[in-house]
Amino acid sequence: MDATPLITMVKSRVLGECPELDDGGLHLDRTLGMLCSFLSVDDFVSFLTSPSFARYARSAEPWVVFEIGLYTDHTKTLEFIASADTNRFVDPGMTGVFADHVAVCQTGDDMKQALGLWLAHVTLQ
Repeated sequence: MDATPLITMVKSRVLGECPELDDGGLHLDRTLGMLCSFLSVDDFVSFLTSPSFARYARSAEPWVVFEIGLYTDHTKTLEFIASADTNRFVDPGMTGVFADHVAVCQTGDDMKQALGLWLAHVTLQ
């Protein structure tokens, strides 16, 4: 029996000029244009902190926004914006989980904590 994914992610929109991407970055861009799913917060954060994602998405100025969703209820979403030194989770649903509806994370552990808080809140609704 397959496990049900917990989180989904898809490229939502472009904020600025896309940096020059190598073949791996182009492949990742095509992949993230489709709905991707992750089985756990650890799995998801491992992807966000991977070297391939860093080469693709992390530049001095943020250029791409991703939509993160609860697999079992795609109406519950966050936006994710990465830059060279920060990761931002923006809560368009204004659930009140994050101060000013934004969580700014520096590390993978920060991201795990922010996602854990949000997931605990939205799965109770």
